[in-house]
Amino acid sequence: MMQSTTNASLYIVSTPIGNINDFTIRGIDILRTVDVILCEDTRITSKLLMKYSINKSLVVYNDHNVETIIPKVINNILNHNTVYALVSDAGTPLISDPGYKLINACIQNDIKYTSVPGACAAINALVLSGLPSDRFLFIGFFDNKKLDSISDLNSTIIMYESPNRIISTLEYIKSNDKFTDSTIVVIREMTKIFEEVIRGDVDYLIEHFNANRPRGEFVILLAPKENLLNNNETILSNYLDLINLLIDKISLKDISIIISKYTKINKNTVYNFTKNLNNKTHAQ
Repeated sequence: MMQSTTNASLYIVSTPIGNINDFTIRGIDILRTVDVILCEDTRITSKLLMKYSINKSLVVYNDHNVETIIPKVINNILNHNTVYALVSDAGTPLISDPGYKLINACIQNDIKYTSVPGACAAINALVLSGLPSDRFLFIGFFDNKKLDSISDLNSTIIMYESPNRIISTLEYIKSNDKFTDSTIVVIREMTKIFEEVIRGDVDYLIEHFNANRPRGEFVILLAPKENLLNNNETILSNYLDLINLLIDKISLKDISIIISKYTKINKNTVYNFTKNLNNKTHAQ
């Protein structure tokens, strides 16, 4: 079935993921023209609408009431010509929320709908990560069963996580031998003042967040298996000249601290690499 995207009865509108000024002009215009806005949390959406002087009726649409809301929305569209917009608290609707169920209902009832594109945390994080973007898999919020089932996948893996679970999630990733040498990127507070992109192996990241209290919303990205950045020894081999220069001048512990700062590899891993290198040098 083909459909026109003009004069739709449902608009799927992406909203900012952090910086409120990232709202698109078209998104603002659409919210000003619809009759009702479906949202996850009226308090959060009200703040966005207030910023752009938009005054519309808000209806909560989430996992808890989806089965009761959808029939009402479909009925209002078909019998009263009501025009709706669907928004999430942040980013693109349908990404880790039940919006797809409403879209399916529109398809079944031959109702016109369209998407008003904008910010998406998963895509923004992929861009910031520096990891391969030709093949990637978004698995929503972290789930150990999901991760285990795709541990052999040769693609960048993207997942969401909360600040109170970030360390336990990294600990679980560490427990999976398939990700021991993986380069991991953790991004927090995207588009905000304190946006931070942290790269390294899993030990380095655990150490970082044990020393720095996790704040904000997080996106975790795991590098593909074939990515050269995955192997710690590959990274450390690029620093052989510096390590050899320092090895007879300062302690292995101090070398580990210095190299860890630049490579984002855990100090213990660097220490063991340097110790083995030192043993091989003196054995020759």
